[in-house]
Amino acid sequence: MKKKTVFLLIFFVAFLKGASAQEWINERSQLIFGLGGTGFLGDLGGGSSTGRQDFRDLNFSATRPAVKLGYRYHFFDELAVKGNLIYGRIFASDEFSDEPFRNNRNIHFRSPILETSVQGEYYFFSFGQLGARFPGTGGPAGWRTIRFRAYLFGGIGGFYFNPQGQFNAANYNGSIPAEELPSDGWYDLRELSTEGQGFFPTREKYSRIQLTIPMGVGFTYRLTRELNLGLEFGYRKTFTDYIDDVSTTYVDPAIYSIMFEGDNQKIALAEYFSNPTNNNLPANVTSPGMQRGSPSNDDAYMFLMITINYKIIGGGPPWAPFIR
Repeated sequence: MKKKTVFLLIFFVAFLKGASAQEWINERSQLIFGLGGTGFLGDLGGGSSTGRQDFRDLNFSATRPAVKLGYRYHFFDELAVKGNLIYGRIFASDEFSDEPFRNNRNIHFRSPILETSVQGEYYFFSFGQLGARFPGTGGPAGWRTIRFRAYLFGGIGGFYFNPQGQFNAANYNGSIPAEELPSDGWYDLRELSTEGQGFFPTREKYSRIQLTIPMGVGFTYRLTRELNLGLEFGYRKTFTDYIDDVSTTYVDPAIYSIMFEGDNQKIALAEYFSNPTNNNLPANVTSPGMQRGSPSNDDAYMFLMITINYKIIGGGPPWAPFIR
């Protein structure tokens, strides 16, 4: 009798594992839709101390929205590859910082982030067995499969950014008369060479297309056979210090009359955005040659996303749901 019980138990466990194996193969192909927020770590904004460019320097008031479209394919139950396309907005402002020098600097920016990447995923934790049934309140007809999973991911990608600043003529204090000033609004900063890029041989204009290394952690919860609910946090290491258009030192605003000779509106914008100090500290702290940013640390950004993962039952191609 004991041998028969052990045999039946082994058979039952093997059956569940077989069902689980077959189940993940049937669901190995998934479409991903995500909605969430962004965070930025760079020279601007931050906490109440000197810049750290780590998570202690995050300003939650600077969070902006992001959306995501992706495709995941499981090679094995524990290993998957994922392609992402993400669009988000990032923002930072020195007005959020209580540190005197950062607040006095008074620089801000906003930028779109358009990112595409390929990531590998390793599922290191699972709770609940695919194929095992847990009764719900509705009796047998309401039974469902429960499975919670956690994974780590990393990969490589590229992104586009375009930092902008908001001009306010009432705060302008430069060489151009008031009647020739540009209208209030948002303007692209790269073309204004706010740190003398393109004027000084040692300061080249930065590219708005850069590489990124995405890494992070995610969680999924099985809602139905075809849908998973997910939560994913991703940190992006980059190789540029100019996402916020700030990196090195202040320059003499007189260079803009040479760079943009005859274009008074561009001269005014360059003068304004290169040094918009609110003059709460002595003027010499923002004079030419003084520190404007820190070139020793590249900028970073991050996404926190809630996702819906649509599983293409049978493991077909990502377009399969639309041609049935």
